[in-house]
Amino acid sequence: MKTIDLINELEDLIEKGSTLPFSSKALVNPEEALEIINEIKQTLPKEVHEAREIVNQKQQILMEAQNDADLIKKEAEQSLNDMINNNQITKDATRQAEKIVEVAQEQAKSIRVGTQHYADKILYNLQLELKQLNDTIEEDRKELHEIK
Repeated sequence: MKTIDLINELEDLIEKGSTLPFSSKALVNPEEALEIINEIKQTLPKEVHEAREIVNQKQQILMEAQNDADLIKKEAEQSLNDMINNNQITKDATRQAEKIVEVAQEQAKSIRVGTQHYADKILYNLQLELKQLNDTIEEDRKELHEIK
C-alpha cells in the first residue's frame, strides 16, 4: 500500500505548507510535491493491476463455489432418490401393494366362478322345470289325441 502512504505524505506536505495571510491557500515546495506525485504514478499501475486481479479471482472463486454447490446439490438429490428407492419401508410398501393386488385378483376370480356356478344352477333348475312342463304338455297333448 505504498500509494496510500505517498498520498498521506502529500497530504502532510500540503497541511504543513505555509499559508498566505488572509487566504486559505498554502505555499508548498513544488519539487517535493511533484516528486511524491511521480512516485504515486509509478506505484499506482501495479496496485491497480493487483486490484483488478483480485476482482477477477473473486469472480472465478464465486463461479467455482457456485459450480461446487450445484454439484453437491445434484449429488444430494440423487442420493436422496436412491435412499428412497432402496428404503426398506418403500420395499415393504411395494410388497404389500403387490399382495393386495394379488388378493383382489383372487377375490375377483372367486366371484366370477361363484357367479358362473350360480347362473349354471339357475339355468339347470329352469331347464328341469321346462322339461317337466314340456313332459306335462306332451302328456296333455296325448290325452287330447286319445279323446278323439
